[in-house]
Amino acid sequence: MKKTVLFLINGFGIEKKDSYSVYDANMLPTLDRMMQNNLYASIESKASDYSSGYQLLSTGTMNTSNYSYLDEQVESNKLIENPNLKKFNDENIGKETKIHFFIHLNSQDDIDALNKFVKYLKIDVNRIIVHIILNQNNLSEYKTITKLIANFTFSSFKATNIGLIFGENCITDAKNEEHLKSIERVLYNSKSGEAWLEYVKKFAILENSNILPINVAPFCVNDDFAIKNEDTFVLFNFNKCLYDNLINGILNPHIVYKTVDASTLKIYSLFPLEGSVSVLNLLNNVKAKEYMAQYLENTNINSLILTDKENLNLINYMVNGFENVANPRVKYMLSSNELLANKEQMQAIMDSKDYDLIIINTRIDNLNTINEVKDTLHNIDTYINNIESIAEGKATLIISSLFGINKELQISNLANDKATINFYGSVPFILINKDYTKENYSIGYGTPINVLATAIKCCNEDAKYPSLLKHKSALFKSFKEKLGGLGIKK
Repeated sequence: MKKTVLFLINGFGIEKKDSYSVYDANMLPTLDRMMQNNLYASIESKASDYSSGYQLLSTGTMNTSNYSYLDEQVESNKLIENPNLKKFNDENIGKETKIHFFIHLNSQDDIDALNKFVKYLKIDVNRIIVHIILNQNNLSEYKTITKLIANFTFSSFKATNIGLIFGENCITDAKNEEHLKSIERVLYNSKSGEAWLEYVKKFAILENSNILPINVAPFCVNDDFAIKNEDTFVLFNFNKCLYDNLINGILNPHIVYKTVDASTLKIYSLFPLEGSVSVLNLLNNVKAKEYMAQYLENTNINSLILTDKENLNLINYMVNGFENVANPRVKYMLSSNELLANKEQMQAIMDSKDYDLIIINTRIDNLNTINEVKDTLHNIDTYINNIESIAEGKATLIISSLFGINKELQISNLANDKATINFYGSVPFILINKDYTKENYSIGYGTPINVLATAIKCCNEDAKYPSLLKHKSALFKSFKEKLGGLGIKK
């Protein structure tokens, strides 16, 4: 078994043409040298945060297997056997009250899943209100969202009202309390909110204003969805999201609305929720079929993950395939700038015989200004330089990222000028090991799951997972040598 270090600069990516320039070779001398002298490529990542990033790294997909699980339950006619779902069905048979579905709209699969669920339970579509949560982190996604809403409108839900549309950050970001209050106010009095019946024009304005879908303030498409006594709410949650603020806002709004007795309202989620607020889930969550901890077990690799406290539970959940369990193959250590800058402590961690694969998480996605991003990247560059010197001759060092941010930030705390950093879509991959030279190896196309596979391959050469590391054939090398002999640049 060989030692491998995977150093992640989460939030960092390949700058797009419309991005404020952050990359500076003088401020990032280590990274710049590594890209010039070692195996280097850009890889694709559609993740936009820690949750989707670690899900891609661990399972290789942005979707869980919940879609297939729902299909299986419907086709086998076992869906109604779930006691919580039976309770939901009994409460709604013969009723005329509204059923409010909150759904993340990312693909046609979301619409098809809701359609299948509603048809199976024979819910009258005239009773349904659909509220759309946007979690896309790229301006180009507005075109996809518009198409999906059009598909939804002309599907079997044509008799269904679309109520609110808002970005996920409205309910997950503590700084967005006013947006949360606005969601409550509009839900309880649908004629009091900003109305955009022509949502296509609204999206065009938002795109031209450089407002990411995930940050969209709440607006309504129709005006006939206000909450009434005994209404039911379903969080149709195929996507991971912290719904605590939304649930509290419905059951315990900031303002008392005398027309509605909130105690008569009922809230369900499709799958179990994370967070402190407990609601009945209609289906049990399912574990991923393949995931990081399982890969490590199969290849006899022990891993240490250095992370901040904020993301520790989330990372563990993803590493274990959507299950919060302790796995002997994966240990954790709380990271800090002080630890990463301490060469002696990092030397002790990397020399430990307890770990074959060490994953180090750093981040720039939580910073408030562009100057903070630049300073943090410069500091990270020095940490990488230290770790490179420790790893030399002892371990393979891989530098990458799980997701790139697309974020508008103030340039500094001293000025109100703002600019957008756009790293979304592609991230760097650098591999440093003298045994893997640019002459004999190349880096293939891949995504974060292939980053993990490459790290595993560097630990255990017998691993069969799809690595990014490609050995150049003797024929190809011979052809290059002939071209060089003819004076043609290789």
